[in-house]
Amino acid sequence: MNSSYRYTTFAKARARQLRSAMTPSERHLWHDFLHDHKPRFQRQRAIGPYIVDFVCYDAALVVELDGEVHGGEGQHQHDEARERYLKLHGFRVVRVRSRDVFENFEGVCAGLERAVQDACVEGWLV
Repeated sequence: MNSSYRYTTFAKARARQLRSAMTPSERHLWHDFLHDHKPRFQRQRAIGPYIVDFVCYDAALVVELDGEVHGGEGQHQHDEARERYLKLHGFRVVRVRSRDVFENFEGVCAGLERAVQDACVEGWLV
């Protein structure tokens, strides 16, 4: 993973705001799965100019929850640019529909666990 990315002061401040105003799906995934996961995940972190929902630096894994707003064309282009940036800096991005956090929580958790385990196989984790 390339650690040369820099976050902007604005992105860092905005991430702090978002941590205190999590969506219901973010809150559910965080409190019921990710907050005590090993390796450690962090929520609402600035990576370069972007704020990601959840990141596991040890596994170079970003988890993005997509709500209804992610269906629009402008948002789709923004999401693609963000994903390109994150991949360029060594992160793998897993996108999860917010609705699935409530309708298929066990499946979402299993998929995220597989993504972390894949990072182990690929040599990201020590």
